[in-house]
Amino acid sequence: MEHEDIDNQEHSIIKDLLEKYVYHWKLFLAFFLLSFLLAFFYLRYTQKTYNVSASILIRVEKDGIFSELSALEDLSIFKNANQEVENEIEILRSRPLIENVVKELKLNVSYFTKTKYTKRFVEITEGLPLEIAFFGPSQYQKNENFIVKLNSAQEYELYDNDGSFLSKHQVRDTLETRYGNFKVTVKDAQAKAYLNTPIYVRLTSLPAAVERYKSQLNIGINDPKSTVVILSVKTKARERAKLFLNALISEYNQNIVDDKNEIIQNTSDFIKERLDIINQELVGLEGNLQSFKIDNNLTDIETEAALMLKSESENERTMIDNSVQQELVKLVLDFLDSKKGDLLPATLGFDDNVVANLIVKYNDIVVERNRIAKSSSEKNPIIIALDEKLKVQEQSLKQSLHNLQITLRSQYAGLQRIDGGFDLKKGEIPGKERKLRDIERQQQIKETLFLYLLQKSEEASISLAATATNAKIVERPFTSSTPVNPKKNKTYISAFLAGILIPVLLLLIKDTLDTKVHDLKNLRRVLPLPLLGDIPSSKQLGKVQDLGEDRSDVAESFRLLDINLNFLLTNIENESKTILITSTRKGEGKSFVASNLAITLARSEKKVALLEMDLRSPMIRSHLGIRAKTGLTNYIKDTDLQLSDITTRMKGLNNLDVITSGTTPPNPAELLKSNRVKNLFIKLKEQYDYIIIDTPPVSLVADTLLLSQYADLCAYVIRFNYSDKRMLDIPKTLHQEKRFSSMALLVNDVDYKKTYGYGYGYGYGYGTKQKKKSLFSWN
Repeated sequence: MEHEDIDNQEHSIIKDLLEKYVYHWKLFLAFFLLSFLLAFFYLRYTQKTYNVSASILIRVEKDGIFSELSALEDLSIFKNANQEVENEIEILRSRPLIENVVKELKLNVSYFTKTKYTKRFVEITEGLPLEIAFFGPSQYQKNENFIVKLNSAQEYELYDNDGSFLSKHQVRDTLETRYGNFKVTVKDAQAKAYLNTPIYVRLTSLPAAVERYKSQLNIGINDPKSTVVILSVKTKARERAKLFLNALISEYNQNIVDDKNEIIQNTSDFIKERLDIINQELVGLEGNLQSFKIDNNLTDIETEAALMLKSESENERTMIDNSVQQELVKLVLDFLDSKKGDLLPATLGFDDNVVANLIVKYNDIVVERNRIAKSSSEKNPIIIALDEKLKVQEQSLKQSLHNLQITLRSQYAGLQRIDGGFDLKKGEIPGKERKLRDIERQQQIKETLFLYLLQKSEEASISLAATATNAKIVERPFTSSTPVNPKKNKTYISAFLAGILIPVLLLLIKDTLDTKVHDLKNLRRVLPLPLLGDIPSSKQLGKVQDLGEDRSDVAESFRLLDINLNFLLTNIENESKTILITSTRKGEGKSFVASNLAITLARSEKKVALLEMDLRSPMIRSHLGIRAKTGLTNYIKDTDLQLSDITTRMKGLNNLDVITSGTTPPNPAELLKSNRVKNLFIKLKEQYDYIIIDTPPVSLVADTLLLSQYADLCAYVIRFNYSDKRMLDIPKTLHQEKRFSSMALLVNDVDYKKTYGYGYGYGYGYGTKQKKKSLFSWN
């Protein structure tokens, strides 16, 4: 049962809220119309923002071990390609790269116009009527604003930012101004639409322009396993954003090509330097050979040594190859000692694959360090880590080269021993012939090395011309078909929610701040007392009504009070019934109710006594127009006075006697404790059917509680739109503590046209015309 009561209470609260909101349907309708009207104008006049995006594929080359173990990348044991892509993303959004794009496209210059009615600045994103070309570095150093007004396709006027006229010029004239040196170019096709219209030119400093585009640029990866990078810009200038993304991708690719070409160029320069040295050595050897033959009258080698020479030739070829490899090792070691941190020649052709792979890895680390250093400082943790890695790689390379050098020397010693054996067999060959062959061998070694390096020089030249870019364009920049801001559906949904929430919020704020009693259901929920009746609002409220033939709402409400009293006082055995009327504070209408209730009961052929027992602030006499000077206070003090001495018969009502308060006493509470008061009620009960007591407000004085012992029913008056909800605890406490034998609620000043959820059908005004309610009425 407890759960059912809670459910019913929650259902009642929800129902009351719905009734309140439905009652204010005109307020909701007004805000709905206003919200959708604002949404319409917002969508119509707000400059649209679009998303311009492009996608590129970053080529990532996997080296040695990692290419074979790529299947384990998902376990995060080894480095994966996504880490390299993240480095490339940082380079793409680096300031130096964006700065080059801003300079190339002159993105630091913007053009605006003002709207006709709202005078808002709107950027001209398409169909520019003119273009301003600045000269010199000053255009990147400051923020400036000025105005250009086209008089015709050949003439324009210049104004400062405040609209003050500066000068008039012809198109294509080069100007020297405080904004910088520039020249205006007019586009005839678009200029007609902007004649005599101020065009606001905004010149932004280079750091500010770079920061602006850097903040607008979004770069990301949709799939962590993919190397496809998405570049996007949210902007009002769609064409300019496309140019920006295209230029950014081109600048990035050019940087990559420059980095790769740096390795090849260094290799090519190294080879050319060695070719010059070897060429000089060959010239010297050829001169020595010529001089030796002339001095010794030597010609060709004897035919009888042909077979022996064939074997010796093969051995010598091996020795030559060995010498070439030793020379290459020496060249690379010398280069490492003389040029720290530079790129190594990568295509010399070592027979040892370990050394060749180490050189490639060394160059990769150098390239990666140099690329990151372009957009970072030397103190960057990544740069420091790469320097350490480079040192380790250099040590590994030197160690491998030294090992290779030892191996080659050992092999060469063995070949020399074999060659010495051939020398023993050539005992008859003249010593001069052997010396000739030594000279020819040295010449052949140098010639072979020269031809080898010449071939590598050509290969480097071909590689330099055919260097591939690092980023492949997957999708060129394109614009979204619908704007990202403002969004039509989102705007109208927001307008719909605003049309609901704003009125609800206003009503909640009003209810929160409003401390007055307005709703009977909520009143009954807080104050669970029987309802004696309700008095409707009236212009004559507060005055005594002529209830004879009166058919007004107020008159009908007091007639209903007569019926309700009979129902509430059914269990009272006494023939005379005493009704005490009070309220929480002054002004709630208790004296008005007491007067009219007494008149109503008197007209129904009942003998009624109306007691003005609010001794501090009596109001009955003024309501009824009675001027009696002797009253209750006089009766209590003067034992000689009789009841008839203080009783005043109401004119026109033989059944109604009024007893006024008399003179105002200094101690009303003490007077009400007198036995004379008790005797007074005994005599009144003997003579009257109803005794109506008008008492002081219970929250101010204790007089009312002193009279509670004489009352059969306490009619507690609550006045709508006046009584304070925070003071309802007073009657609630009186009821819970049973300070009165019986309590009933009497609601005063009820406006049925403004009281939603009252629950009384047609109300007292049935059959009368209702006054139209204001659209923005709160109650």
